[in-house]
Amino acid sequence: MHLYARQLQGEKRQDEAFVIFRSNAKKYPNEWFVHSGLGRIYSSQGDFDNAAKEMKIALASAPDSFKPGIQGLIKRLESKDDINK
Repeated sequence: MHLYARQLQGEKRQDEAFVIFRSNAKKYPNEWFVHSGLGRIYSSQGDFDNAAKEMKIALASAPDSFKPGIQGLIKRLESKDDINK
């Protein structure tokens, strides 16, 4: 579902993607990708501090192949850059 939500974001269907991210957070609160989705929601709201916090949680348990990308997102968030754009 997370990948589908990311696809929706690519299609500029943010609101639909955010519904999925929130649903995933309720169903799978301990999965790394859930924190990534929550980070994207916070970023869209301009709450870059909480977005970076969620991405750092995601980074801690993400598979190694995803870590460089997440680190890049964290840097963008710390620079107050919306990672959804």
